[in-house]
Amino acid sequence: MSNKFSSGLELANVLLTSEPLHQSWDAIQNDKQKVNPNAQPTLHINTTQQADLTIITFLTSPMSLRGQEGLILSSTFKERNLPDFGFLLNKSNPSFSLNEAAINLFASRFDELCLLKTEISRSNSLVIITGHSMGGCVATIFTLWLLESLNLSKAKRPLCITFGSPLTGDEHLRKCVSQFPTWTSCFLHAASIQDPVPKLFLSPNPTALGTGTQVSAYKPFGTFLLCSDSGCACFEDPELILELVVANSQGDQTQYPDVGIQFFDYGKLLEHLKLKAFCKDVFELPESDRVPLKASIITQLTAIFGVLQSQALQQKQLNLIKKMETHEYKLAIQKTKASNAAKKLNDMKVNMVYLEWYKKDSKGREIGYYDMYKNKRNRSDISIEEFKKKLSNYWQDSVEEVENKPQKEGAAFRTRWLMGGTTYRKMMEPLHIAEYYKDKDGKNYIEERPKHFILLETWLKEEEERKVAERIRRGETVEDGPSKSKAENVASSLTDDSCFWAHVEDALILCNQLEKGQPSFQEREQCKQKLIEFEEYVLDALKNFAVTPDIFLKYSSFMAWWKQYNDIVGSSTTQLARIMTDGRYHDYEKGVKVVF
Repeated sequence: MSNKFSSGLELANVLLTSEPLHQSWDAIQNDKQKVNPNAQPTLHINTTQQADLTIITFLTSPMSLRGQEGLILSSTFKERNLPDFGFLLNKSNPSFSLNEAAINLFASRFDELCLLKTEISRSNSLVIITGHSMGGCVATIFTLWLLESLNLSKAKRPLCITFGSPLTGDEHLRKCVSQFPTWTSCFLHAASIQDPVPKLFLSPNPTALGTGTQVSAYKPFGTFLLCSDSGCACFEDPELILELVVANSQGDQTQYPDVGIQFFDYGKLLEHLKLKAFCKDVFELPESDRVPLKASIITQLTAIFGVLQSQALQQKQLNLIKKMETHEYKLAIQKTKASNAAKKLNDMKVNMVYLEWYKKDSKGREIGYYDMYKNKRNRSDISIEEFKKKLSNYWQDSVEEVENKPQKEGAAFRTRWLMGGTTYRKMMEPLHIAEYYKDKDGKNYIEERPKHFILLETWLKEEEERKVAERIRRGETVEDGPSKSKAENVASSLTDDSCFWAHVEDALILCNQLEKGQPSFQEREQCKQKLIEFEEYVLDALKNFAVTPDIFLKYSSFMAWWKQYNDIVGSSTTQLARIMTDGRYHDYEKGVKVVF
């Protein structure tokens, strides 16, 4: 845990000696000269090109931020003609709030920002988006909006650097953004404890007065570089950031009536701290404070606030140390849970290996793993139930977690995750179907299909459609029909439609109904029509090499259906009948095209 605090100090020193931080502030200083100090509050945007670097600055005309702490719900954006940020929403957070003044400033230049967004999406240069004071809020909103359009697996990740920015949104916004692992790392907020603006919207909730706890509707996200003349350090934990931002509050905020109008000069402070980073101060801790975690915390606080002399300030620092220690222990527990989750994923991979072995063993028995599991006549059938239960529990929880993610992040996550989920669905759903038709005597599986299978299939289709659209956009040819590799590897493939066996079972039920005799001619004709549709479904699957050759194993339910169906219809001349009668289906496993 002490490493985290030392890395916060080290990261701060790295940032202070890096170019992006100083380039951003230099761009703000240059563009500040172009802002009319007497103009009405408006948003100023400027783009600076430097070789392979693009810097976009957001500044506002001098404006008092007193009374600008109002929040506006995202659910009201549409009726107020504000830009749509629905991509941030998820099941757990169906709405969030943004600072009203900031989103209105953003909307006031929306057409221009749309063009800028398009230019950035087409560019290969590194992009830094920066802003000062309320301009920092707008820079943050623009960066979120920009990230939604970028494929971060290919595009360079933009960096948003703000200086003295008030917070942008509420806890729901923070939760939405925090579920974008690749997005939160794009934000760096520099804030001086001498600058009143960053803490402006953090006035305590009236109901919390007297408790000694700072309560605010606003919550931070991203990395915060908290600094003073004494030094600086980086933090990411939102609760700690709030504690530290207000820890050095200089009494009543109303003593700054024109807050936001004055221009706090971060340039001088950064240059001072840059020199300080090269010549690190050394101080000695008392022996009682040399416990690694406590020592790291004190070192970090001293870097920000300096050595506190007054007894009141020392007591405030002691309270902070206790809270920070508590936070770190909570984070350690979270990391342990994350480590356990990784171990659980490895266990699931082992369970899938057992399922693969089961599938191979059933093929050797000429029955297929669907029917072998349905019959449950072997000891291995009992063992596989345990693996099935563990896999199902894991993937149900995983799918629910992904479903609750914001739409955009969920899509990016699925790209890396869907392959495992798809393999699970294609391997495991047939076993669910086997249990369903064995226990329920078969009816309406599709209507009662488990939700996580539906979502996994839906997400796969969305991902495939996205890839096709991307290839069309790039002018590439999109293949129509199965690929050569799919035909060559059909023997080891899984059936694309994981509900295939449910359709087989339904077809068997229809055959049984015809054999027993229906009460009316119309019902018999309906059964026959559904069986013809099933024939066409099978033919289409064979044509696209979308079904495993295991369906043709001697004791499979599909072969049982074909025998029963063939007896009912007699000498049929359909294409499927010819394939089955002349034995052409034996060549399917070799990748030979059997449907023309």
